Amino acid sequence: MGHISFEVAYASAVFIERLRTFGRLGKMLHNGIDIVLFEADTGEKISAHFIDSALPLYEIRHVLTDNQAQGIATLYILWADMMLPADGQVYVANDWMEALYTLYDNSIYAFEMIEQEAFLFPVHFRGEGLRRKAEFGTTVRFSSLQTREVTTYLAGLQGTWLIADFAGKSGYAHDATRENEMLVTLSEDYALLGLEPGATLLEIKTAYRVLARRYHPDLNVESGSSDAMQKLNAAYARLLEAVGK
Repeated sequence: MGHISFEVAYASAVFIERLRTFGRLGKMLHNGIDIVLFEADTGEKISAHFIDSALPLYEIRHVLTDNQAQGIATLYILWADMMLPADGQVYVANDWMEALYTLYDNSIYAFEMIEQEAFLFPVHFRGEGLRRKAEFGTTVRFSSLQTREVTTYLAGLQGTWLIADFAGKSGYAHDATRENEMLVTLSEDYALLGLEPGATLLEIKTAYRVLARRYHPDLNVESGSSDAMQKLNAAYARLLEAVGK
């Protein structure tokens, strides 16, 4: 096993912790830190691969083929800062990037480190062909972890593969301004921050910091960022009040 960065080790540990927290970890089969093999609570075997360096297409194909033969679903999670375009950047994808966003429904799962916290989220690749715009989604919901088969027809990656992903992974902010009952509003507030209901105070605060950095009008000149920031602030305030802090 080669050198494993602190960031990968930390993200992997957080991933395992979240699996346990949300009751999705049935059995740990092997923890190689950068490769985590486990059995989900539903019985499916999943291999999560944390990547922070070169990822040639032939390696992706080899991993998918090997895991497929053993009935193991594959989930790739890349270090965003090292491997993927910045949020909002238009980018011409290379072969391995095209392979991953084809496998995962025009998205690639990623993690990033902010103030000693690791966040897992989808990076969406909007557009057609190889020229895509990267858009960071909100944190994934571990309760939606699933396995499924995907067929690809790419040069260098043709076949049907068993993958793991997060259903409903779109990462779009829900409109939390509708006048509904308080419980419904709070549920949408959690969703706006990309969290599950019942998230801890630390999770609420760290998720807010991540999204505030993306939507703050001083840092994001796109139309609508000011409105998105106002909704985020309102949701954050309600959640802080709800948890009594």
